Amino acid sequence: MLILDKELCISCGVCEESCPFGAITMQDGYPVIGDTCTLCGTCVDSCSVGALSISVEKVEQSDLDEWRGVAVYCEYYRGELNPVSLELLGEGRRLADMRGVELNALLFGSRFSGELDGVAEELIAHGADRVYVVAAEALSTFREDLYCRVTVALLRRYKPEIVLAGATAIGRAFIPAVAVTMHAGLTADCTSLDLRESDGVLLQTRPAFGGNIMATIVCENTRPQMATVRPRVMKALDRDDTRAGEVIVLEAGELVPEEGGLDSRVEVLESVAGVSGAVNIQEAKVLVAGGRGLENAEGFELLAELAELLDGKISASRAVVDAGWIPYPHQVGQTGKTVAPKIYIACGISGAVQHVAGMQSAETIVAINRDENAPIFNIADYGIVGNLSEVLPVLLARVKELS
Repeated sequence: MLILDKELCISCGVCEESCPFGAITMQDGYPVIGDTCTLCGTCVDSCSVGALSISVEKVEQSDLDEWRGVAVYCEYYRGELNPVSLELLGEGRRLADMRGVELNALLFGSRFSGELDGVAEELIAHGADRVYVVAAEALSTFREDLYCRVTVALLRRYKPEIVLAGATAIGRAFIPAVAVTMHAGLTADCTSLDLRESDGVLLQTRPAFGGNIMATIVCENTRPQMATVRPRVMKALDRDDTRAGEVIVLEAGELVPEEGGLDSRVEVLESVAGVSGAVNIQEAKVLVAGGRGLENAEGFELLAELAELLDGKISASRAVVDAGWIPYPHQVGQTGKTVAPKIYIACGISGAVQHVAGMQSAETIVAINRDENAPIFNIADYGIVGNLSEVLPVLLARVKELS
């Protein structure tokens, strides 16, 4: 919570001016904290006299044994199921089998129809034992507070010990609010999940300190244990239409009557879809990636030619994006996109851990680098040691010959 020391406060009002969420108002000369406070700490940093501080209370639950099962929030929006949902079901199935518990899917929609029923069946075919469908017209448009309220109600009713969601724009927007409301721990942008052998606690691994180390985090004192996972990191299971599961349809109004119902303080004025023609390297089956070894922006011309011959797309490391050689949508890595193509050709990329975190799930990795000790060769299936100016023309000629 945010704590005010009135003895130190000089009533300057800087905290009110600095709050990015408008959560602080000055009343009778002192700041009053509103419900929209997110504990971001901006006001604490701006207070020159140290009158504001944040106190984090350690919460320990006494009913940990009552929480069982794995739940996956399956993102269904604008009539499409986000592929990360199936990836998480695959990982959730593995964790649930290790724990000997059920895997449940959470699915929201504007109304339960044949279309939504088909989505629920797809989730079962990809590993879910049970699908909880919450249907309401209010859920047709994404609003953080409403999605949070419905999700919290589901978690409190069914008590899963592990909750997974995609680290997408929607998942990142409301899952942290769910964790705060539940007084639960949350690890964001995980790249690996496992269970501790001694007690089954969820081990949540993610890059830390700018991707320079991999940190494994546990939330052993609270339930549920929550994690958001980057897309394209986990593998979806093959569809199995012989799997049997249960679909439970819940009325959103009945689920959250005591907590504001379906009212939202967010008014959506306009919802705009993604820009047509935008670069989407995450869907490419072949990626030809360039790094500093290209030496200049013109080097991407050869990569573009190779990518076109292979019916692929161009991607890049952060170094060349920062240098302005290629736009950010092409960037792969911890601060860019996570990809999992069938073939990833790394040209002049050293293989720093930040970059590897975004492409290590590729089925086949081909590395071309003049440094035979480059870390990229440690994860490559095929490696070519040599200058790009010599290797790429030969490779292009051979591909043209074969095509």
